[in-house]
Amino acid sequence: MPSTCFDPSDLIIPAFDANAKTVEIIVDIHPGQERLLDYVATCDWLPFRERDALVRWCICWGVYTLLGPLPSTFALIEAKMNVLQDERFERQKDCLAESTSKYLAGGDVDGARRLVTLSYEEYGRIPNQYWRARWLSTVEPAIDLLRQRGVNINLRLAYPCK
Repeated sequence: MPSTCFDPSDLIIPAFDANAKTVEIIVDIHPGQERLLDYVATCDWLPFRERDALVRWCICWGVYTLLGPLPSTFALIEAKMNVLQDERFERQKDCLAESTSKYLAGGDVDGARRLVTLSYEEYGRIPNQYWRARWLSTVEPAIDLLRQRGVNINLRLAYPCK
């Protein structure tokens, strides 16, 4: 019977070969790719604690994947979407707080509370843990604005893995 046990040490790729040599490669990457690497490197579900170790593993996994049949076009687009989603997030991360501030400036406290609550519920339904945590983090400044106006709103903000 095959073992279904997962050994985290199987993911560690040493920086040096048997002859104690190494090669340095300098690659320009998108800031969103860096944030994704840092996220994975700091999560507890994989054994990576350093970005370099994660990058070495990503290179091995990527080359392994490329040596086989190419993934579906949909899978390739999904992989690119992480970077595009990061750009979108960076452009829109302050939008909820700004909208809440506009509601409050107009005297519509109930509208502001409704906006924050609905956003919290919508962001909580995002299936990807990384993106769910990022979008939920935008709710906190909006809640602070409501609390400054004396509005008590109880939403449980929990961010898995940073």
